[in-house]
Amino acid sequence: MQLRSIPKLTDIDVSADHSFVFDAHNADKSELITRYRGTALRSFPDGDILVSWQKSIYHFGGITREVPIFITIRLNHDETISSLEIDERSNGSQGRKCSFPCLESCIASVLKGKSIYDIPAHFPSAVETKCLHIYEILSAAASFYSYLKLNQLKEGTEQELFVIEPTESGIIANNKHEVLGITSETELLITHNETPVLNEYRLADKLNSSALVRFNGSATHCGTLKSDNFESSYAQLNRLTSKCYHLEKKYFDFSGRIKFSNCPAMAGLFLLSISHEGLEGTVKRALEIEKVLHYLQTGYGDHPCKGFGG
Repeated sequence: MQLRSIPKLTDIDVSADHSFVFDAHNADKSELITRYRGTALRSFPDGDILVSWQKSIYHFGGITREVPIFITIRLNHDETISSLEIDERSNGSQGRKCSFPCLESCIASVLKGKSIYDIPAHFPSAVETKCLHIYEILSAAASFYSYLKLNQLKEGTEQELFVIEPTESGIIANNKHEVLGITSETELLITHNETPVLNEYRLADKLNSSALVRFNGSATHCGTLKSDNFESSYAQLNRLTSKCYHLEKKYFDFSGRIKFSNCPAMAGLFLLSISHEGLEGTVKRALEIEKVLHYLQTGYGDHPCKGFGG
């Protein structure tokens, strides 16, 4: 199964069939990054089942890496967590170094018996989960559950498809987000006025680029990215992707910090793609990009993930 669009969750029993996540592959090898992500709540007589997943597909230097993770959280009627399971087919970006049985055991031991609303307090960042992907998935699950209950809904689904592709003079990202059957589409185009310069970590040190944001087909923002160091590059990209995030929040009438959105993660994914542009080779480029990916995932090397013995 190759998906290039958001799957129809109404046709899938996501609480029982997880294969649609693991069977989704990159349908176009020109796509640098493809990310499927979603959360679904189903209500049963003995309690609720909350499932949340993310599958990132990276295609750099002729090498494709697929990172699918699927988590099932079972809830009692009082909204306390009775169990948490990570699908055994899950795979992290560190390959065999990622110890999901260990992560599942550690996370479940902390959360069992706790309220679903307590997840952010117990795992406020990826430092506590020892895995960026697990943190993103758990945060999305807790955030969407809160959103459903705020709207007095017993069931519901949300999902995203995020794709970054190269253009002749830059990169373009397209993000489709479906929440309770309503879909938004965000497009962010970056065109380089000058070739980006990478630093010793192979991250964007200097940028001189034009940016255009379209939301649901209409241009909403245009501007310039101009920086002479990595910190400035990241800050400007973060401000730009924040505009996308706030457009989405306004459209869906979200309030507060919404964790079930790929928009805040756009800055890091753009940095990864810009690094790809500035490197040469095939396998060599893929290995360098893997180092960049690790560096970004571990908080610029400060907080190693489980795969690095953190």
